[in-house]
Amino acid sequence: MNKQSTVDFDHQLHQLWLDYRNGNLAVLEDIFDKLMPFCLRVCSKTCGKYIYDNDDEASIARLALVEALDKYDPDKGSMPVFIGQVIRNRIIDYKRKESKQSIISFNLRSKGVGRIEEEVDESFFEEIIDSIARKQEIDKLKSLLQSFDISFEELTRLSPQQNKTRQSAQNIAGIIAADEALQSYLLRKKALPLKELEENWQINRKLADRYRKYIIMVVLIYINDFPLLKDYILPMKGGRADES
Repeated sequence: MNKQSTVDFDHQLHQLWLDYRNGNLAVLEDIFDKLMPFCLRVCSKTCGKYIYDNDDEASIARLALVEALDKYDPDKGSMPVFIGQVIRNRIIDYKRKESKQSIISFNLRSKGVGRIEEEVDESFFEEIIDSIARKQEIDKLKSLLQSFDISFEELTRLSPQQNKTRQSAQNIAGIIAADEALQSYLLRKKALPLKELEENWQINRKLADRYRKYIIMVVLIYINDFPLLKDYILPMKGGRADES
């Protein structure tokens, strides 16, 4: 799990909460826009099924979110974790009342929720935040790739399959990302600077051309600093791009 995504999410939310605490109720709209994906994920993970925006559980989550904002104290730790716990507890209360029993449904137990009184640890919510942050990075990357006429979906079949070839392609991407002139050429021309790479860096031009789209994707991940996506494309140790 990438802890930076949790830290960033927590920091952004804290700034919005400060505005809300200081009487700016208009900021609630921004808070809902930012947090509802998280709230719905908490609902879905708690219920063991996908929860849509118009489901009863989503309405409960909205009320629980306001409740959490009003009750939150920075001394209670991470705000997303606190909000997530309040939402989770309200959803469990709702499910308990819905079934008219004091035990939770099999769906909840099968997801490891356990007894109603139990609280989950922070990783329960951090994994949700991580998932949301990863989707945001993928959406941004998809948008960047469009300007190169590359679809995210086609990269699965266009990516190198062998570890050695993949590392070589990643090393080329690392060279471009680390060199301002090469990076500028790529962003301006929407093409790899093959001549410069071949003459100045002795790269395999045939390999670079064959895996052009994959290399461009890796360069974009490097220069836009997508920490979660980097976890999937960083070169193996010993590659040029590993060196600092």
